[in-house]
Amino acid sequence: MLKEMLFGKLQLISINIIGILFKASALNVVRLHSELREVRGLVEAAKLESWIHEWFILLISGLILLRFLSCFLGLVANIVAIYPILTNSQADLLRPTIIVQIFDNVVLNICEIVLGYGCFKYLYSESFSIFVIFLAKYIFKSTCCLLVLNLYSIKHHQLEMSVTHAENGASLDRDSSNEFEIDSQRLWPMG
Repeated sequence: MLKEMLFGKLQLISINIIGILFKASALNVVRLHSELREVRGLVEAAKLESWIHEWFILLISGLILLRFLSCFLGLVANIVAIYPILTNSQADLLRPTIIVQIFDNVVLNICEIVLGYGCFKYLYSESFSIFVIFLAKYIFKSTCCLLVLNLYSIKHHQLEMSVTHAENGASLDRDSSNEFEIDSQRLWPMG
């Protein structure tokens, strides 16, 4: 049992540290600027009406900015999540990590898949095979992200249950000691 707890803790700490390092490397303003400039060039290379170009530039740039901001939130949440993983206390500190991961790894991945499909459908309709590779990549990425999210959820649940169990055990101990005091007193009937 102790081995399983240590393995789970080591597994979560290593995933957390890898996540911190990845998110810290992704927070590069120069790369963000080059990606935003590249969007305009790639979208305008497709020969469509200008309003379609503007909508795709807006949607893709917005998604890139949301990913960048979610990296900040994820970095902070992963740093905060180290404490409850190491100490097995304060399960509430894992909630920000779970919420940010749901937003980043589920919501934004779904938006990216839908936007990617739209780009391949309207901008580059002749490259369906690239979309299949794109879709396979995001299915694999989403599966891995959901597995990590599941690990954090399990750890949060374990911490919540240990706190609840400790509180219930403490209240039972207090109740039982009060019952012992009442039981040991001699109550004489009146009259």
